[in-house]
Amino acid sequence: MLSRLLLRLHERLAFNAMARADYPRAERWFRRMLAHEGRSQRVLHNLALVRLARGDHAEAETLLCEEAERFGEQPAVLRALAEVGYLSGDREKALARISAALQHENCPDRALLTRRLALCEDATAHFRAMTGKHAFAEGNAYLARGDAAGALTAFRHAAEADPTDFVALNNLGTLLLDHAHDREAAARAFAKAAELSDQPVLKRNLAAARREQ
Repeated sequence: MLSRLLLRLHERLAFNAMARADYPRAERWFRRMLAHEGRSQRVLHNLALVRLARGDHAEAETLLCEEAERFGEQPAVLRALAEVGYLSGDREKALARISAALQHENCPDRALLTRRLALCEDATAHFRAMTGKHAFAEGNAYLARGDAAGALTAFRHAAEADPTDFVALNNLGTLLLDHAHDREAAARAFAKAAELSDQPVLKRNLAAARREQ
């Protein structure tokens, strides 16, 4: 019983950290879960998402492939692998991974992936979107240095370059809410992110921003 309660606490703290775009802290909590629970599906999946958010596409892909091998190619893992392919910058890989995810009848984020498939089919649009990934990486670097203003600017550029980048929009909303104290702008950013993905953290952030307006 105590172990289950501890794991539930670790998971909640990890998700809270993800909601604040504090990915290093989220990773620490998920790795504590790994130590207690082992290589369960939820641990592998969430660790992969955190590593992906931190820009480590290689480890994210390794974790997701392990998840798929252990637990099957379920819609969530196909969706996450599509994200890895998209963020890798390899247009052909992105097209293949996104197409594979869309072929599953229960594909999550179908509208988002359909938009990204069209974006990847256009070399110019894909190139522009990938330039936004440099801005996203800069945003993470600014966060690591404690420079919230620099991170805010970088994530705004990332979201402008790639209008499907819901993570950049979520990070932007978090900074607008917590650093700039602009609740209305934060709610707009969270709303755009929530339109692109049905991840619970995006809905929670949008609800929080609207409550505080």
